[in-house]
This record gives sequence, C-alpha cells and structure tokens, in this order.
Amino acid sequence: MDKKITYLPGLNGLRAIAALSVVISHISQKGIADFGLPLGFDLLMAGYGVTLFFVISGFLITYLLLKEQNKTNTISIKKFYVRRILRIWPIYYLYIGICILVLFLLKKSDEIFVPQIWYYIFFTANIPFVVQQGIIILVHYWSIGVEEQFYLLWPWIVRISKNILLKTAFAIFILLFALKLFIWFEFGASSYLYRLIMITRFHCMMIGALGAISYFRHKHIVTRLFANRITQSVSWILFLLMGFGIIRIPPVIGQELVSLLSLSMIMGQIYVEKRIINLENKYFDFIGKISYGVYVIHPLIIILLSRVYKLISIPEFIKYPLVYSTVILSTIFFAWLSYTYFEEPFLKLKSKFTVVPSSNTMLFGKN
Repeated sequence: MDKKITYLPGLNGLRAIAALSVVISHISQKGIADFGLPLGFDLLMAGYGVTLFFVISGFLITYLLLKEQNKTNTISIKKFYVRRILRIWPIYYLYIGICILVLFLLKKSDEIFVPQIWYYIFFTANIPFVVQQGIIILVHYWSIGVEEQFYLLWPWIVRISKNILLKTAFAIFILLFALKLFIWFEFGASSYLYRLIMITRFHCMMIGALGAISYFRHKHIVTRLFANRITQSVSWILFLLMGFGIIRIPPVIGQELVSLLSLSMIMGQIYVEKRIINLENKYFDFIGKISYGVYVIHPLIIILLSRVYKLISIPEFIKYPLVYSTVILSTIFFAWLSYTYFEEPFLKLKSKFTVVPSSNTMLFGKN
C-alpha cells in the first residue's frame, strides 16, 4: 500500500484567514451579541470567509477523491462518509450539548428548545437560515449543513462522471449560477428562492472542484491563469477590500467573484514557486488546523464575553482592542482544547478508513 502522504501547502493558512474573518466580523455584528461599542463600519468578511471555506472544501475533497479514484479505480463512498462523520460530527454535537447546558444555567433554555432545533440536529440549518428563523447561538451552523449536503452528493457524482468530470462540474456551476440569476431577475433578491440558492452555494464549491480537477489533470492553462503573480496580487487586494466593505460588489455576483479570488489564492499557495504571500508558517498552520473548532464555538464565546463586558465600565478606546483580542484569543484557546483533547481521538480513527493518506498540517516538526 502506498504510504505517501498527500499535502497541499498553504491551505491551513487560508483556513485560518477564513475562520478569523468570520470571528472578527461576528464580533461587530448586531444580533449575535452587543459589546456596547458604536459600529461605524460594516464588515462583509464573514460571508466571504465562509465562501473561502466552501472553495477550499470543494478543491480539497475533489482532489482527494480523484487521487483515490486514480489509485483504486473507484471511490469508496462508505469510507468517505465515515471519514466525514469522524471529522464533522463530534464537535458539532458537543457544541450543541454545551449550548443547551449554558442556556439552561442562564435560564434561557427557551432560546434553544424550539421546533427549529431539529434542523440543526439533522444538518439542515440552512433551511431556517433561509427564512430568517435561526437559533442565534447555532445560526452559523447553516454553512456546516451546506457542506454536509454537498458531501452527501459530490462523491457519487465524481465516481459516476469519471471520464467527463470536468464537463460535469462546469455544467453544474453554469446551471446553478444561471438559475440564481434567473430567480434574482424574476423574483428579486428578497425572495426565499433567491436566498436558498444564495446560501446553499454548491456552485461556489464547484469552482473549487473545477480548480482541483484542472490541477490534478495538469491543465496548465488554469495554472497560468489563477496561479500567476498578477492574478494573485489582484485576488488578495480585492478579497481584503471587499471583506472590509471598501469595495461593494452587487450581491448577485459577489460570492462568485470571491470564489474565483479564493481559487487564485489556493493555487498561489500550492504552486510554491509562484507564491507571493507565504502562509506556510507555524502560526497560520496552528490556527488552520483548529479552524473548524474556531468556527463552531466562536458564537458562544462572543455571547458569554459580551455579558462580562456589560458588567464593567471601560473607556471606548481601550474597549475596542480588548474586546477583539479577548474574543479571538479565547476562541483559539478553547478550539485548541477541543482539538487536542476531544477531536483528535476521532481523527486518529480516520486512518482505518483512509485510502489516500493526507495531512492537514505542515510536514515538518511535531504534528
């Protein structure tokens, strides 16, 4: 059996950026919590950070499936599902349990024991999010629901479309994007149909998948287009300007543009010789490795710390940096605890169901 480990450099750094983008944006977003700070800015980086996550997932999952198919001439759907369950489910359900306990202690259990809770139990949290009836402490689970639904379908498509996968992925992207434009034109941006396709961004994951297929099959035109230094420079600048709300792109094409920028950022990392920004260091690697935990637990940290800050009086110029630093550092700390003492035993079990060995961390030093 081939023991060579598949590792794509820089992806942990991009995961770290995506996770921190969501956390930073949610600190300043009314509705999750209120730190009593006047908000003179509107950060869009949470939505764009999630899109970056989606494109990374589409790229990495597709690449590993293609490696498995190339190695065994098939794809073990059962093993794929088991690997995803071991990675996603443990902390997903642990967080729900902790939220129930915390809200019970705060005498706010009525906020979570509502009919919508079943959507969160069964990975369909994007449905209440579409109709804007989500549970605030779990509302971010919509994106995990979208990813799980993508994982449910995509390995079957990869296996069945073995010889025409590039065309299939492109057709799915075109179909879904055209459907989004049609719904927007016919029913408007406030319609539930538009929100459904806007939130369930399978076509954004297809952009990651298209990049992975092209990379795996050595389509050099994709490399020249997405990994060259000019494209990378433009992608990083636009991603930051859009994330901080300095440049406003019409929402009907905003996520698609960010998906293309994300693909360029991915290609720029894995083609080391063309890289303009090096995310391959121990700090980004550390945060990227625990980024799923950072994403899962951050709303609870924000809500609890906001209650603490309401009890103390701090000058505004001190409060701003204090709030952001304490939320970010606390989230990273508890995500590390979760990864080290809870998630890692489940991750070690994945090796029994692994066909193509892969690593999500740098291949030097102690992992």
